[in-house]
Amino acid sequence: MANTDNVISALKKYFFSGAEYVIPVGLGDDEIQAMSNYIESQGQEILLVDSEDISKLAPLSYNERTAGFSVPVSDDGENQDVLSSAYVGRVAGLTVGTFDGANLTGLVGVQPQDQLSFQQNQLTPYEQANVNTYYYAQGTPILRDGKTLTGDYIDQFLGLDWIVRHSLKELTAVMTKNDKLSFDANGINVLATALQSVFATAYGQGIIDSDSNGKTTAVITALPRDDMKDVDIKARKYKGLSWKYEPAASIDDGYITGVIDL
Repeated sequence: MANTDNVISALKKYFFSGAEYVIPVGLGDDEIQAMSNYIESQGQEILLVDSEDISKLAPLSYNERTAGFSVPVSDDGENQDVLSSAYVGRVAGLTVGTFDGANLTGLVGVQPQDQLSFQQNQLTPYEQANVNTYYYAQGTPILRDGKTLTGDYIDQFLGLDWIVRHSLKELTAVMTKNDKLSFDANGINVLATALQSVFATAYGQGIIDSDSNGKTTAVITALPRDDMKDVDIKARKYKGLSWKYEPAASIDDGYITGVIDL
């Protein structure tokens, strides 16, 4: 328990440092479980866990923000606990919204599943457990499927975290750049405009989906002063901003049908 407490204390200390991924190294199952539970409770960041044995990841599968990675460890001990960090290295310089975790290739420092012995049907246990692995598809090593252990897509959490972080940053900037924001339509509009700017950028980056008319699905709501509680107005707290959006989808698989006329 003491070691678990130490791990969580360290995680709390650096949790808001700006990192998106957390990778446990040299920790036991209890410590990893505690980290997974803590990150889940915060609703921010993603825990990436490596394990050669995918069954060991099952206890973590109730947490949406924990992703599992697995490739075989070679006889010389190489290739152990490297797939998650190779994924991070591959996408770290990319803009959120411009990539997802499926079909990534060119992962450095990690050996894929054996090209000859690993057959397509052997991918099934990984898919069923929502564990990411690196294997050869049509002669090219690719990462599949870019999911967390609950079956949610990692890139959608990255998009959500990007929006939350930049929304807070923009609203803070507005507060500091203005000597005073009046608690009326003018002040509320300043806040709403700042938030709309964040969502416009997110839409342009591919974080937010389009509707049937090719427009953003993001909706920003800024309630008027009359809808605020008196206690909040007196405390100078505006609680009328809200948003919703549909995350952008990706094509991870393509299927072909064909007919030959003889």
